[in-house]
Amino acid sequence: MITDIKNAAKILKSNDDFLILSHANPDGDTLGCAYGLCGVLQKMGKRAKVMCADEIAPRMEFLRETVIQQNFEEKTIVSVDVADRKLLGDLDAVYGDKIYLAIDHHESRREFAKYTLVDPDAAAACELIYQIAEEMNAPLDGEIASCLYTGLATDTGCFKYSNTTGRTHIIAAKLMEHDFDVAGINYKLFDMKSKGRLELEQVITQGMEFFCDDKIAVVWLTTEIMERFADKVDGEDFNGLASLPRQVEGVLLGATVKQKGPTTFKVSVRTAEPINAGSVCALFGGGGHARAAGCSIEGSIEFVRAKLLPVFEKALKANE
Repeated sequence: MITDIKNAAKILKSNDDFLILSHANPDGDTLGCAYGLCGVLQKMGKRAKVMCADEIAPRMEFLRETVIQQNFEEKTIVSVDVADRKLLGDLDAVYGDKIYLAIDHHESRREFAKYTLVDPDAAAACELIYQIAEEMNAPLDGEIASCLYTGLATDTGCFKYSNTTGRTHIIAAKLMEHDFDVAGINYKLFDMKSKGRLELEQVITQGMEFFCDDKIAVVWLTTEIMERFADKVDGEDFNGLASLPRQVEGVLLGATVKQKGPTTFKVSVRTAEPINAGSVCALFGGGGHARAAGCSIEGSIEFVRAKLLPVFEKALKANE
């Protein structure tokens, strides 16, 4: 059942013993939502904890430190920034059919919770957490603000993506009224790179492929490359390359194809207006946002390449 901010706030106020689930392969928005909401609920005197199927990237470990680690039997399960229950990873089998409230902002999504709060116009799901906290008159502090700011910043590319709105900036400004290290967080999230990461980017860039008069760019992160850099970079560095092809001047559709197994590939697509990345990925059973989306494809590299390129070219030509 679709719900609104006011009712979502009522649900949270009238329940307790919360388990907040983020999606697997977590990014700043799902983690910012989870720990921000957890902090809000704990400050309200409720018991709340966060769970994720995968490890948190080192640069976002500070989010875990913003809440009190509590042990209890969960009664109310909430998912944040999860567009499809399968994105919960290994947690789907345990909690996928028990989610009471889902809070999300993806345009393409599948219903799975008893109540769903969704706003595709929100630049980040953390915008919704902030609005819920406001509706509940919940007190914020620097730690909660740092979590919600992280979600806003990461899902907007430090406020430079086209999904950024006036509301996004207003919420960010209100969060910055609280005491937390904004500059330090921005450095960790956007500027800090290891030497290994820079070397990886060099290799990836050298292997970048261009199509359709250089308007489409594709990079391949194969098992061979990942094994080569296994001792130089961590998993986060392998996951943080999605925006690289679109950074090339003139590229309107960029894709990063990461090999997850012998015949399994994860595709991350980034586009310029008016190409809809979510619509492109939906053709392969995936989805996401208009400018950023993803999907998975099974097959050999040759098979995946043969499937992807015609779809990319069709999407480009349809919007020229």
